[in-house]
Amino acid sequence: MNARMLARLKRLESHPGLRPPCVMRWGVLKKLPEDYVGERHVVIVESDPPSSSETGYCEFEERPGPAPPGQEDLGCYVYFTPDEMNI
Repeated sequence: MNARMLARLKRLESHPGLRPPCVMRWGVLKKLPEDYVGERHVVIVESDPPSSSETGYCEFEERPGPAPPGQEDLGCYVYFTPDEMNI
């Protein structure tokens, strides 16, 4: 019976519906002033409508203090400053 349960568990763990989708966002980051000292976190201020590919352009903003509880995100984010984007 243990072998059957282990085989079932292995099948369930490998089911693609159980994994969170891979999300990649990229965009401009508005940073806090250079003289700011302390913890900071990044939030998405504006983004393209969601698509099936889970990729897209966003506008990010640094905010003072730690991120609120429950806001952890496992997505992949690429931040550019306005200078890097030649804006």
